Amino acid sequence: MMIAFTYLPAFITAYFQGMPGVWKSHHRLTLCWLIFMQALYPGRKTLQEMTRWTPATITAWRFSRLLKATYWNVHLLVSWMAQDLIAALPPPTNGILYLIGDGSQADKRGAKNPVAQKGRRGVNSEDISFSI
Repeated sequence: MMIAFTYLPAFITAYFQGMPGVWKSHHRLTLCWLIFMQALYPGRKTLQEMTRWTPATITAWRFSRLLKATYWNVHLLVSWMAQDLIAALPPPTNGILYLIGDGSQADKRGAKNPVAQKGRRGVNSEDISFSI
């Protein structure tokens, strides 16, 4: 059983104070609630289910309106969060930060459609490294 939250914790609001100011209306607060509930909510991550544990003013309609808004730049927010994460990590000893991704893909477990088009996968997969 999970209790409903009536306010965002102080560390969440403090972290998102440095977020780029591209927001209209209450979308910044709604995004904070969405990220907080994604991290915290244990059940299915649907908008309808997550809003059961938020204040009454944060509804599934507000979450979907935020996600459909075209004026804000997702790439700007992801780069801001990535820079914040890299700054929090300890510096590498040799000055090179390695970014390694897992590109493995498992086949579907159920019956496969025999006429479905198979996608192409890249032949070259290499590690990417960044110098600091």
